[in-house]
Amino acid sequence: MVTRYEILKRLSEMVSDEALVVSCIGNTSGVWSQLKEREANLFHITMGMCTPTALGLALALPNRKVIALDGDGNLLLNLGTLGTVANQSPANLTIIVFDNGNYLGSHKKEPGMPTATGGKMKLEGVARESGIASSCAVSTVEDFQSRLQTALAERGPHFIAAKVEKLDVDRPPRTRRIPDPRENKYRFVAYIERTEGVAILGSGLGS
Repeated sequence: MVTRYEILKRLSEMVSDEALVVSCIGNTSGVWSQLKEREANLFHITMGMCTPTALGLALALPNRKVIALDGDGNLLLNLGTLGTVANQSPANLTIIVFDNGNYLGSHKKEPGMPTATGGKMKLEGVARESGIASSCAVSTVEDFQSRLQTALAERGPHFIAAKVEKLDVDRPPRTRRIPDPRENKYRFVAYIERTEGVAILGSGLGS
């Protein structure tokens, strides 16, 4: 089975600098931050809110590719968001879920409590039946690359469940500091303001 690191490494080689990447709390943000330093990263989105945050960005900025890097435990906490994604149908949104079948905390040496996907539940099936037609599961880097190429080239939304190892047995060396979530948020907003020519954060003085 493929690892989280292998999938993220391939993603780092394929994603454009302009695409907005929203990653959930935990090891996904930790690994992604070491692989791809870029202003268009929004890290450590809390439980249940990664895909909704990416959906909001995709709807607000329809000309930008938006990629959600979610986790099975994270998504399960707010599973109804898949129906909202389907109903809103943003053509520029791709959701990648790292499904290791357990609630794994950072740097754990053994799997945590199983998630529902550690049993019979298939997130790609839930996404498809929620109305996201472009929904699949991958378990190799080659399959992921093929599905991601399609997602980046064709209208979405797209849903990719990456079936990864229960433990993060490999990871990149730590060569960069992960920004504090508040620092990262303001940097990200400033990047959007500059590249989209919009005002998001005001002075609070009113007009």
